[in-house]
Amino acid sequence: MKTSKIKSIYKKEMLDLFRDKKTLIMMVLVPLLLYPLIMVVALLVSTAVTETIQSGSYTVAIAEEEGITYDKDTLVSFIEESEENQSYTLEIIECDDPATMLQEEELDTYVTVGMGEEKLTFQVHYLSSVTNSTAASDMLMDKLKLYREQMSKNQLTELGLDAEYLMKPVELTWDDRSSKEESVGSILGQILPFLLITSILMGALYPSIDTTTGEKERGTLETLLTLPVRNEELIMGKFLAVATVSVVSALLNLVSMAFMGIFLSEMINASTEGSMSIDLAGFIPAIIIVILCVIAFALFISAITMCVTTFAKSFKEANNYTTPLLLVVMLTGYIGFIPNIELTPLMAAIPVVNICLLIGNLLVFKYNLSLILIVLVSNVAYAALAVMALSKIYNSEDVLFGESGISLQIFTSRKDLKKGGVPNFSDAALVAAVSMLLLLYAGTLLQLKFPFLGVLWTQLLIIAVPVFAAWYTKKDFKQTFSLKVPKPTGILGAVLLEVGTFLSVTMLSAALTYIWPQDAASVNENFMLMLDGVGFVPALLVIALAPAICEEALFRGYFLAAAKKKFKPWTAILIVAAMFGIYHMSLIKFFTTGLLGIALCYAAYKSGSIALSCLMHFINNAFSVVVLYYGEDVEQLLPILFKEDLLVSDVLIVLAISIVCISAGAFLIRRKPAPKKTAQNK
Repeated sequence: MKTSKIKSIYKKEMLDLFRDKKTLIMMVLVPLLLYPLIMVVALLVSTAVTETIQSGSYTVAIAEEEGITYDKDTLVSFIEESEENQSYTLEIIECDDPATMLQEEELDTYVTVGMGEEKLTFQVHYLSSVTNSTAASDMLMDKLKLYREQMSKNQLTELGLDAEYLMKPVELTWDDRSSKEESVGSILGQILPFLLITSILMGALYPSIDTTTGEKERGTLETLLTLPVRNEELIMGKFLAVATVSVVSALLNLVSMAFMGIFLSEMINASTEGSMSIDLAGFIPAIIIVILCVIAFALFISAITMCVTTFAKSFKEANNYTTPLLLVVMLTGYIGFIPNIELTPLMAAIPVVNICLLIGNLLVFKYNLSLILIVLVSNVAYAALAVMALSKIYNSEDVLFGESGISLQIFTSRKDLKKGGVPNFSDAALVAAVSMLLLLYAGTLLQLKFPFLGVLWTQLLIIAVPVFAAWYTKKDFKQTFSLKVPKPTGILGAVLLEVGTFLSVTMLSAALTYIWPQDAASVNENFMLMLDGVGFVPALLVIALAPAICEEALFRGYFLAAAKKKFKPWTAILIVAAMFGIYHMSLIKFFTTGLLGIALCYAAYKSGSIALSCLMHFINNAFSVVVLYYGEDVEQLLPILFKEDLLVSDVLIVLAISIVCISAGAFLIRRKPAPKKTAQNK
């Protein structure tokens, strides 16, 4: 690639972007004004609401059960008496039916006085849906607690005892060993990462759409592609322009947040006469590393956003495509709000998650050089991979100049559809989404009501969706679901491939269980509860056979047929395997079933027969059922699979057997039969 050409493309894209006032507004004005406005408005609103609630006047009623004797005058005076620094007032009113008045919001709250086991009971009634009622009930409860405390003191004093000592025999004090800077950093570590990744994504969205989809809408893409510039140079110039805007936008967001932080810090120092002073200089090293993280993440998110928007043919379509990306990034960013999530080497390699957790660590002054390097290097590496993918996309004329929009035959009138062929990828994606929604809602409800049979009903729902879609769109069932009789060598190959894959999955599962023990325990516990009291044969049919047919029809049938029509072989296999992992909705199972999904897709793709993947799926699930019912016998035959602490030699042996079985199985599955001899070549 020539630097001069990349520089020319970069200048051209930057000029185009800055000619549009929308870019300047989104990149400069929004970051600089957004956070001060949010902070000022939030402070004004919260102050106004707090003052209104705390300085209000609330009506309270007292209802007594029959036959209750107590000092009502003392209780009334306690409730109505204003304490020091108390701005609200509670007014006792007389009423015959306080419950009705409360329901009609003519009364804020009331207390029922009754007699329990030889002592008075107070029950406060309120409406949680009404703000004034909730506030008044809290205030009334505080008054009643003071009344209870005073009654205790009076009774102890009457007995000649030291009430203060007996009620508080132990002195309790707080001692926060964290510095003020660490406490503030802990709070910022939850909020700041989410705001930063959102601002980076928002900063990259508009320039990404303009440099990709905008070129198509303006009709300038064809002209640009005719220039004596290689695709790699064109992509790099566009990518650097988008990344520049995204980085500048993120840095301006960071500057705006910093100014607001300094402003609030000075206000707090002034109001507390310096007792809450914070050494802002201590955050400088953390801020420098945060800036590097922001730049690395901006490179990654810019490349990903460009990959998504390149598929769109219009500005509106591009916005629709980027909405799921925005949701995924924002939802992942919420990990910063989850307590006790630590930044491990594995977490440091996960996009979005790594940035959020690293910034949280930096702001409490936890500097781990190896983790910082993993985060920075991984984001740059992901950005490079995304740019390479973007370059491949720009080599596809179908993507750049194909028909606009997503083709969904499912929404086309059936009489207008032609018979034959396999589904397109848009229909397959929709079918997969509908199937997962059914699994999430209908499947969950069925399995809660019928723990065992609910699994069978769920599987029947899963297979019904692709079968109905194939029937409605008049697809060739034989091609769509790969209904082909496998060869004997293919069957043997499938068995060997499953054995090898199962061993690899077992080793991977052991490693993941060590990392996420709670997730693994919950999976095993749910499995045991579901099969409680169920016989071996029914369990084998529902747990092994039903998924081997129903799930394979969806993933290795309908979805794989559409994926291999649109993508290259291994791309299609990886996409279907990833969807298969997501389908199982478990962190550990995403990786283990994803690996299994690759083997199943390979068998179905190379042989052209879904029967092989069904057989492998059945063997995989059947082994789990056999272990559950005949665990001791299986352990005697295969003790190495039941060891809690595997030695390095054990792992190497299992992996060696796995590699041999996978290699032999893959060879047999893809082996072509020898050509038949004819009379001419005898």
